[in-house]
Amino acid sequence: MIQKTIGIVTAVFAFLTSLSQMIFAPNTIRIDFDSVVDEIRPVHNIGRMPEYVTESEINSYFTAANMTSCRTHDINCTDIHRIFPDFSKDANDESSYNFTECDGVIAAIADTGMEPFFRLGISYSDPEVSGEFLAPPADYTKWSQICEHIILHYNEGWANGFDYNIRYWEIWNEPENSDDVQDNHFWTGTDEEFFRLYDTAAKYLKERFPQLKIGGYGSCGFYALTKTNAVNTGASPRNKYFITYFNNFLDYIREHNSPMDFFTWHSYTTTGKNARYIEYVRESLANAGYGEAEIICDEWNFNPTENDKIDRRYGANQTSMLLMFQNEKLDMAHYYNGDDDATLWSGLFVEGRRPSSAYYGFRAFGQLYELGSQAEIRNHRLPGDLYAVAATGENGQALLISNVSEKRDRKLKIDAGEYTVEKCMTVNENCEWVEIQLPDKIESGSMLYITFVR
Repeated sequence: MIQKTIGIVTAVFAFLTSLSQMIFAPNTIRIDFDSVVDEIRPVHNIGRMPEYVTESEINSYFTAANMTSCRTHDINCTDIHRIFPDFSKDANDESSYNFTECDGVIAAIADTGMEPFFRLGISYSDPEVSGEFLAPPADYTKWSQICEHIILHYNEGWANGFDYNIRYWEIWNEPENSDDVQDNHFWTGTDEEFFRLYDTAAKYLKERFPQLKIGGYGSCGFYALTKTNAVNTGASPRNKYFITYFNNFLDYIREHNSPMDFFTWHSYTTTGKNARYIEYVRESLANAGYGEAEIICDEWNFNPTENDKIDRRYGANQTSMLLMFQNEKLDMAHYYNGDDDATLWSGLFVEGRRPSSAYYGFRAFGQLYELGSQAEIRNHRLPGDLYAVAATGENGQALLISNVSEKRDRKLKIDAGEYTVEKCMTVNENCEWVEIQLPDKIESGSMLYITFVR
């Protein structure tokens, strides 16, 4: 009996010791900069820009952040019906097209060094006003031919065009935005009508331009997965519909052998939930025979309906998403959006067109991207509210870390072997990007960008 009691006491003591170490001991980040585990992926991109003129002062911030791509959705002049306003016209006749305004947008995007991620479809629209453009086209093949000539204009010089070599062409956006056609702001046809449009256009464009990447469909997302453990309970009918639509889409394109180089989806929730969605999409695509397709979240924003303001914590939250995307091997992502509204939905800038706390997280990640390779962080597991990515390359080594805890500061220690800290940057309480001494803790709702020397 005494031995049993001693055993219980010993076990309790060991548990309490372990718990105290977890809570109070420094979270040692163990980095091996000589061990490369992946490439740094372009997850720090945007949709939309503040203005569409070349040599723009505010747009130069995107260049400074090494962003690679700007999605054209919700830039209205890039919509198919704006470029080709009369569907009855000849799709092969350049006089049927109005490229002027769109040309300016594409030139401004290219001027930043970013590549347009061209959405073929329509921007957010009122069904009562723009219903004819939300309906399925009268001729799916002709619609595909119109897309073909838009590609020819921007990539092969057709109709006094250009040679931008735009690689990504996305078919539509959120066709399942609502199963009620009276309330759907992107597509008023049936599910199967959209599946058929995707199949027709993807096959046509892929055969015509085999070197380009054709995909879609800008899914509304997978929120129902995290309402409960089961998709069939605890979620709204609309959120369940998004899941059903996705599965039916995969069934259709698998049966019809439709090409899909990439799959795009959207999400406006927290970092942990989005990690679950990436896993679900990856598994679903693999099961459908599309395991090689790139997975791209081309609209995201960390919980914009629940953030209070664009403060230091807002930047830490957005930065955590970039770090999670990288660690989960997402192929690409676009923050929605890159405008300068100084709202929670476009929070890279604040009033006066000044960079926000979030912008500095994107810029820091852009420096990781420039280094090129992800280095190994040897910790088996970091606390759930810490996100970190280390990078290495010919031009140096760096670590970006974010603490999204609501209240808890995390003690911090870095073990990088032969490498020592060179510089530590952070966003301070005034949301300024400043250099500090490496602290012994990372405060709640903050981030650190640290460079190293050998």
